[in-house]
Amino acid sequence: MSKKNVEVYIPKALEVLEEYYPNKTIPSAYNGYISSFGASIVQSGLLPTLALFENENNQDKTKADKSVLTKNILKVLDDSYPDNSLLRYAIYYKGNRELLKQQIIDISIALKLTIRTFKLDKGEKDE
Repeated sequence: MSKKNVEVYIPKALEVLEEYYPNKTIPSAYNGYISSFGASIVQSGLLPTLALFENENNQDKTKADKSVLTKNILKVLDDSYPDNSLLRYAIYYKGNRELLKQQIIDISIALKLTIRTFKLDKGEKDE
């Protein structure tokens, strides 16, 4: 992680989050997901983590939709990509995979820092 790299992503992260959450309120479960995302990449690897976070079969068992995180990361990374799957983006990526992994981690940190400017909504699901 480079502080400079993370800082570069913060304005775009703010733009993406404001677009996705115009009322500036984010489900509090999202905070936990984003906190565990980087550690999961380090422990399990990039592709397994992305597969876990994009697994729609787990969504009704969890408090909020985890795939929102990967969709937001992808928007910050490459908003011109025609699909909304960061997993597919990573699988078909032709460049330096280690660089891609670091960019994804840096973007997740930028998103984590940026959501601190939003209100966290506990809602019924978090009680």
